[in-house]
This record gives sequence, C-alpha cells and structure tokens, in this order.
Amino acid sequence: MRLIKKGGYPSMMFQTIAVSLIIGLIGVVIITRLLGRKELSQVTPLDFVYALILGGIIEESIYEDQAKFYHIIFALALWAFLIWAIETLLVKYDKLRPIVKGRAITLIKDGKLNIKNVEKAKLETEQLRTLLRMQGIFSIEQVQHAILETSGLVSVIKKARYDQADKDELLDDFEQNHPSYLFIEEGDISKRDLEAAGKTKDWLLEQLRDQNIEVKDIYFAEWHPNNGFNIQTYDN
Repeated sequence: MRLIKKGGYPSMMFQTIAVSLIIGLIGVVIITRLLGRKELSQVTPLDFVYALILGGIIEESIYEDQAKFYHIIFALALWAFLIWAIETLLVKYDKLRPIVKGRAITLIKDGKLNIKNVEKAKLETEQLRTLLRMQGIFSIEQVQHAILETSGLVSVIKKARYDQADKDELLDDFEQNHPSYLFIEEGDISKRDLEAAGKTKDWLLEQLRDQNIEVKDIYFAEWHPNNGFNIQTYDN
C-alpha cells in the first residue's frame, strides 16, 4: 500500500529517487576512477560515450517504475566492468588503440596543408583556423607542423621565425599586428572576410590574376595586411 501526500505524489517516490541518485553518484565515482586521471583536454570521444551511457542508466533508474535498486547496481557494475575491460585491453594491446580510439592525424606538414587528411578529419579550413587561434596562432602561415590529436585538440610546431620571435617584439607596435583573413575556402570567396578586411571581390580577382591562379583551383587563400597572401591550391 502506497502512502500518498497532499500533492498526490507517493512518498516512496522521493525515497526511490534519492537512493537512485546516491547509487548513481557512487557509480560515477567508481567509473571515473576506472578511466584514470585525465584532464579535460585528454578526454576522447570514447570517454564521452562512456559518460552518455552512464547517464542513460541513471536516468532510467529514476524514471522507470519497474527498475529496482539491484537492477541499477547490476547495470552500473556491468558497465564499470566493460569500461575496465576495454581500457585494460587498450593498454595491453597497442594495435587496438587506433581502432577503438582513433589515431592522431597530421594536418600540416612542412608548412603545407594536407588536404586529404583535413577532409578525412571532416574539418573545414575555418575550423582548423579556429583551433589554431585557441593556441594564439592567427595564420596557417605561422605553422610548420600541426597534428590533430584523438582528443580533438591540435598540437602545433611553429615555423622557426615565428617560434623564436620575442613576445615583446611581436607586441612592440600594436597597430602593425592584425588578424589574417580567409578570403577563399575550397574555391568559394568569402564576402564577409573581404568586407572585414576592407577589400573587394574585384581587388581579390586582380591579385589572383597577377599570380596566374584561378579561384576554382584554390583550396584556401589567407591574406594578412603585413604578410600578404598565403595560398594553397588543390594540386600543391
């Protein structure tokens, strides 16, 4: 027989939710320990899958009337065991790691964008530029090597002339420091970037004609007020 409070909710419901959350919290702590001490930047897509399924288990335990406490404990224990088994196998057998968690992808090598790998990683040029800006790099021109890690972050080695430059030297004259603009991406002209840079489409086409390059042949074209164009074609 269920006890009903004034609001019409069974008093046992609150106890069930409380116990489910406590069990779920204990499960989260245990599974977090199984995953090891990782910084947020080291979290891989597989770790997010672990968390999503764990959240689903806890959610079902709260809203499913027929779910008993021992069902919750069994589900959490089984999921914890599977995570432990997967992580143990990945540590023991190196060949499994790239299959399960993927492998790092070289996006830029010797200052040149690897178009095949960029497309394989399902990245657009502007997305790559965003990842570089998060590390204080505002132009692909500054990069010697760039690797997309399995965590989704980009590891970068700058070109020597940019890496060795003194920070005070770079900031000495603020007015001379400007962001770069992505005028062309995969053969398409960006009117927004042209307007932001104070340039016109006619000006851009004239600059390309001087270099004997067609817009349709360009994978990306950056422009910097100080350094000019950084262009890479599909066949370069």
